[in-house]
Amino acid sequence: MTGQQKGSALPSAILLTVVIAAAWGVCVWPARALRGDGVLWMSIAAICCLIPGWVVVFLSGLAIFSNELAVMLVQTMVRLMSVSVVAIVVKKTRPELGFAGFFGWLVGFYLLALLTEVWLMFRHRSSSQSAVSASDAEAGHGLE
Repeated sequence: MTGQQKGSALPSAILLTVVIAAAWGVCVWPARALRGDGVLWMSIAAICCLIPGWVVVFLSGLAIFSNELAVMLVQTMVRLMSVSVVAIVVKKTRPELGFAGFFGWLVGFYLLALLTEVWLMFRHRSSSQSAVSASDAEAGHGLE
């Protein structure tokens, strides 16, 4: 999500939250069926993917980066490092949790958050391109 305007960061963060919350709601029953405390670990995985998503969404609205490559690198670092740190901490503190207990949920919510952020980026990019095209058309129309 590069080059967003400040006004679009909050709706994007809300939409990301709604998508993660909807996925959490859909996955409650499977999480409960796989493990007794599966809902807790699924919830932790969802939160660990949602918070970096918020950071990425709001960072993309700031004009503090020199180019889009810098924005993309910072966003990737925030997203990967936060999820990696959580995965390492959980692996060290709860080694009995396997793929179905926590790490599967972490990967699933990570991919969902990433997919949602990419979709938001393309949606914002297409809306900004259509706005530029409309302003170009108006400017061209005024010259005739």
